[in-house]
Amino acid sequence: MQSTIMANQSEFASFNLLKQPIALFSAVKKQLIFKNESFDKLYKTSGLATSPGCNKALERKLLDELDCIYQGTTESHLFNIEVESNRKKYIYEHNAYKKKNFIVVQAHDVTELKKTQYLLNSSNSMLEKYSNEMFMLAHTDPLTKTANRRALFAKFDELKNANTRLECSISILDIDYFKKFNDSYGHEFGDYVLEIFCQHIQKLISPRSFFARIGGEEFCLIQEQSDKEDSTNKIQSILESIKDMQLKSPTENKANISFSAGVAEYGIDGMTLDVLLNNADKALYYAKQNGRSCVIPFSTDLFEKRADIIYAKDVARSNR
Repeated sequence: MQSTIMANQSEFASFNLLKQPIALFSAVKKQLIFKNESFDKLYKTSGLATSPGCNKALERKLLDELDCIYQGTTESHLFNIEVESNRKKYIYEHNAYKKKNFIVVQAHDVTELKKTQYLLNSSNSMLEKYSNEMFMLAHTDPLTKTANRRALFAKFDELKNANTRLECSISILDIDYFKKFNDSYGHEFGDYVLEIFCQHIQKLISPRSFFARIGGEEFCLIQEQSDKEDSTNKIQSILESIKDMQLKSPTENKANISFSAGVAEYGIDGMTLDVLLNNADKALYYAKQNGRSCVIPFSTDLFEKRADIIYAKDVARSNR
């Protein structure tokens, strides 16, 4: 094989003037017939083409890659050969194509290019990971690991933009007498109550629901494809489940949780999240004023009657 290559050196000597590493293979027989000095120099850098045995190994690698052209499945082939030498990796890219009676293989060193690409990809991955972490921090309540107020508004906008016929309810849930947990057992136990409360709620709601902490012991629940009546019944069921829970306090006493809730329906009680939250909050206030541990749906009639009662009481007081 070496003699065949030597015999062709004069015929293809002009290729030695090129800086581009080039090797020629016979398109008929599977054999290397010429490689220019730049090609030899390229592989000598990595130590692969410094002896007849290494040359044979390189030739076998190249022929294996060129097999698809020999079989006629393609007229060209782009491939890489990786070489490790002295704990350093070299990557050589080859562009092979058939031209008349030859298969021309052009090669160049892409080691530094691949390193740069790897570093860029790694940097992009790190930036993406950092960006995702920052997003999560900005949209997640650090204590309960639930969504926060910012995430709630983003989710509501997403739902409205995705569905012009959106059907959903907005509910505010407020843990009853939460202050007593902090006062009686300490803030650490109060934090524990918040965490357990969230974990329990998230187990009971549907995958299409969205639960968020909006401040202190107040939480908001968006229930898709659920009107006010249906949402009220579902939250009432959640309330019964919560009331059955018994938490072990630091003093070994059992602590019970309950909550009050107000429910507003999108399209009926408001078109924006601010208005819906405001009306759900009014219903929540009514629930608190009427014994707590209950779920009240917002109703204009209900609150008009309540306003009339308050007005009548105020008049009675002024006439005393």
